[in-house]
Amino acid sequence: MPKNIQKLLRVKLLFFFPALIYTGLILYLSLINLADTPVKDLGMSDKTMHCGAYFGLGLLWMLFGLFTFEEKGLFKRIMFISLASVAFGIFIEVLQGVITSYRQPDLFDILANTIGVVVAAIVVWILRKNLTRLKAKINLVLMKN
Repeated sequence: MPKNIQKLLRVKLLFFFPALIYTGLILYLSLINLADTPVKDLGMSDKTMHCGAYFGLGLLWMLFGLFTFEEKGLFKRIMFISLASVAFGIFIEVLQGVITSYRQPDLFDILANTIGVVVAAIVVWILRKNLTRLKAKINLVLMKN
């Protein structure tokens, strides 16, 4: 495989694996019985945790989308990732009601998840020019090495 393709692939993987691992972590933490864990209360509301978790989820996948594809169509990509992230949250809420006896689905969790994703989309959209410049610098560094 040519060196420049290997370098570009590294950038994609740099953003893909953290997003994938974070997604798996959200799935895991959403389906386990939290009463069985040493961390029961982090000192913030459940909805704040949902909002923050899905802000992170949306942000990681949007950065993956920004850094691995061309800038053209960025708005559509952000919208797709936002919808997919919200759908993932809805799917988890359904799973909580179907496959667990210790968790219940909650519409307010879905709302908090959605708010987190929307805030991530707004942040990425506002910072898109700076992120695009950062992407160009990363690609320049990778192409030199």
